[in-house]
Amino acid sequence: MNLVVTILMLIVLWLLMTLGTWLWVIMTAKSTGVLLKSAEFADKISEESGQIVDVRESASYKRSHIMGARNMPAMNFTQGKSGLRKDRDIFLYGERLRDVIRASKSLKKQGYDKHSIFLLRGGFAQYNGKKTK
Repeated sequence: MNLVVTILMLIVLWLLMTLGTWLWVIMTAKSTGVLLKSAEFADKISEESGQIVDVRESASYKRSHIMGARNMPAMNFTQGKSGLRKDRDIFLYGERLRDVIRASKSLKKQGYDKHSIFLLRGGFAQYNGKKTK
């Protein structure tokens, strides 16, 4: 009986840790930009004349990317000079939300307004808008 209770406690602990991590990622993303689902992201891109930035590595970008995007791997943002215009919206996407958050945090530190930074929730694989290849 003790084994069953121990296993159940471990499962509950694992679930709580997973939920906590997920909530932390979502809250961090919302504090650095506007988090959008795939359809919202695609609609916003088509409505605005913003800067679309793919934060994945170059090889992934070359295979396929969102139409009109430019490649700026997430690690480049930590150097402090993004070269992006502050007067236009910025649309960030990558493989994982963690990479996009890293880039948006750097932009926010450089003085970009978090309300003009849009983050794709779910990553490039979930994006249903126009892509190359």
